[in-house]
Amino acid sequence: MTAAENVCYTLINVPSDSEPPSEISLKADLEKGEIKAKTEALKKVIIMILNGEKLPGLLMTIIRFVLPLQDHTIKKLLLVFWEIVPKTTPDGKLLQEMILVCDAYRKDLQHPNEFIRGSTLRFLCKLKEAELLEPLMPAIRACLEHRHSYVRRNAVLAIYTIYRNFENLIPDAPELIHDFLVNEKDASCKRNAFMMLIHADQDRALDYLSTCIDQVHTFGDILQLVIVELIYKVCHANPLSALASFAAFTTCCNRPARQSNTRRRGHWSLCPARLRPSRLLLSATLISLSKRATTM
Repeated sequence: MTAAENVCYTLINVPSDSEPPSEISLKADLEKGEIKAKTEALKKVIIMILNGEKLPGLLMTIIRFVLPLQDHTIKKLLLVFWEIVPKTTPDGKLLQEMILVCDAYRKDLQHPNEFIRGSTLRFLCKLKEAELLEPLMPAIRACLEHRHSYVRRNAVLAIYTIYRNFENLIPDAPELIHDFLVNEKDASCKRNAFMMLIHADQDRALDYLSTCIDQVHTFGDILQLVIVELIYKVCHANPLSALASFAAFTTCCNRPARQSNTRRRGHWSLCPARLRPSRLLLSATLISLSKRATTM
């Protein structure tokens, strides 16, 4: 990791009348303190690291005495700690201690609590060390089949980010996500999967859209909006050939107008569903591209 890619430290205000904790006292709290004491000590460590302190002597202490704990607050704080703590030596080699941390990641990816799994997957999106991610790929793939949508949609995000940064770790990601998209039912999961295909493999995104063009009017706004983004990208690249291909799509999006309650400025009003944002964006996009095509 180059100097430009190092952690950007944040200065956090500390009251002038308080003394900064010593590394010895922090180590004692992390080793022998109760859960509450360990939590407070870990918070102080995070603040000190954000302020530029290195504290290398506490790394193994946290791995031995804090990492095995199952307390949810501790686990959340650890995700912040592992994100900001230096993971490499000055010459760029991965610290040996991080191998132990990698095993803890793997266990959290297999944790019975779906929120621990999901938050771990979100954390992995921020890792820039391929050596840490490589052993976790089987566990990340397995999360695509989890029963809870929170885990699945974060698994898609993790796979997309890893594929974008380290394509060699998961070269079949577009095919994997396409198959996932075909079988997925949850709208937020489908949205994340389709968004990945738009940026990673546009042809697969178009293939999927062609198989469900007559069902688009049943999709929710979050999925229709990313479909609009795909249409814009394709039409903007080649307006003359693409506009005709998506002419049928405009009719598929014409849902019957219905009334829905919308709270605005302190009172309830009726907002017709025909004004939904995906349809407005779609209409504006196609009108704009139609004008562009006729002037070419």
